[in-house]
Amino acid sequence: MTSTVQSVPAPMSISTSQAWDDDGAGSWSTFILEIGTPAQPARVLISTASNEVWVVAPEGCPSAYGSDCANQRGLEFTSNKSSTWSSIGLFELNLETNLNYSGNGDYGHDNVSLGYPGSGGPSLPSMNVAGIATTDFWIGHFGIDPEPSNFTTLNDPQPSYLDTLYKKSMIPSISWGYTAGASYRYNKVPGSLTLGGYDTSRFGQSNLTLDFYPDVARRLIVDLTSITYTPTGGLSVGSASTLMLQTIPMFIDSTVPYLYLPQVVCDQFESAFQLQYDDMSELYTINGTAQKILTTMNPSFTFTLADTTGQTLTITLPFLAFNLTASFPLVQSETNYFPLKRATNNTQYTLGRAFLQEAYIIADYQRSRFSISQCLWPASFTENLVAILPPDGLNSSTNTTTTTTANKSAPTGAIVGGVIGGVVVIIIFIFVGYLFVYKPAQRRKKSPSTLEGATDTTEPKPELDATNQDTAKLTSNELDGDGFYSPVSHIQETCTHQLEDTSRGEHKIESPGEFRSELNSTPIYEMAARELVGNES
Repeated sequence: MTSTVQSVPAPMSISTSQAWDDDGAGSWSTFILEIGTPAQPARVLISTASNEVWVVAPEGCPSAYGSDCANQRGLEFTSNKSSTWSSIGLFELNLETNLNYSGNGDYGHDNVSLGYPGSGGPSLPSMNVAGIATTDFWIGHFGIDPEPSNFTTLNDPQPSYLDTLYKKSMIPSISWGYTAGASYRYNKVPGSLTLGGYDTSRFGQSNLTLDFYPDVARRLIVDLTSITYTPTGGLSVGSASTLMLQTIPMFIDSTVPYLYLPQVVCDQFESAFQLQYDDMSELYTINGTAQKILTTMNPSFTFTLADTTGQTLTITLPFLAFNLTASFPLVQSETNYFPLKRATNNTQYTLGRAFLQEAYIIADYQRSRFSISQCLWPASFTENLVAILPPDGLNSSTNTTTTTTANKSAPTGAIVGGVIGGVVVIIIFIFVGYLFVYKPAQRRKKSPSTLEGATDTTEPKPELDATNQDTAKLTSNELDGDGFYSPVSHIQETCTHQLEDTSRGEHKIESPGEFRSELNSTPIYEMAARELVGNES
């Protein structure tokens, strides 16, 4: 008798666009997508919080934005030029609403390929794609969260790109490793995204491993216990000074560039480095005097992170990681700024893309765990991809035995013996379970099962309009109408942190988790499906 042995699929390293794009908040390493038929290229950022593909629609570039707008926004996607586009409708984007981001998306299904043609990247049909116009998200993104999307009803979840790759046996597990890249390192070190594993050449051995937070929209939460800075430049070399010494839960999210911190902490930064807060843009700007102070001091910033057991990890960032340039659509002319944002409540505490210039994140959705490590900066990088296997060592989307290569391979006899022994144990386990669990249960009465459940411009801000709901056509008019808000009904008592939403009386926002459902497990709480924009109840 022979058994079929199939190699575990290798992790995928996703190609960057080899460009650095400006989203108004700095220069960032972008990745390339090809969408539709014929394929239309788009340069996008990576969103660790999103599960969708967003690209800029033509409505995002009105004439007032100039002839180069499409290129500045990562290129446009024109859905009616794709023969494989299947429209879903116009929906609210419902991402970062707790941070007061907003906008609509013209949703549909279409072919999506990762990387330039010929790069070997994957191509999948009928993926969720949203055309956007809002300036809150200046550049589109590729979402790497595996949750399905729901439109109007929870009964028809639309699979994410990451989950589809796994179910098609194209990656070994539902996991990824990511760092944003750094324009200030060497001759610009691009970002790194590995699906189904991670790249060991990009981070050091020390790491902090944590369980996912139970809210499926905010899984990557870690305690930040302190922030210090140490002058390193010239005569300014000195000991560390404290900017924050308190424990707060921080959500790691590459979608946004900023660090959202309590205002008292922002005040410490403002005082220490003579930053100036601009009320219009809500940015901490760096004027000429502050620039000289910071350049001479050249401080390094150390963030101490902790898990619930008291284990800690420090991530150190140079001043250059925070010496960013703001531009349109945030401000009218280029302005040096520090990527701090004042958080008005603890649901806004966020470590954004600026932090991920120096931190590497690995997320394993089948074990519900993630890890954080300090990035390494060798003179040259030799990519070394490592696969993350699912917990049982098998890809559940196939029925064949799988193997993978490790540093030390087990003898063939040991493998065969292990397989036979495992089969015997399973048979015994099933027989015992039948005698002592299943049969007695048949004698009991059956009971029902319980299921647990700020743009400163002279032109109007572009947006996708819903004046014609039947066809969901796009216009450049401002959306007229309010969204809706469904609070999270309940969260398991095992939560690491209690996140209190104190913003309900201040802003009309949607819960970032209300439209998602738990992947391959019992939902933690019930969530509503998103509604069509302009849909009347």
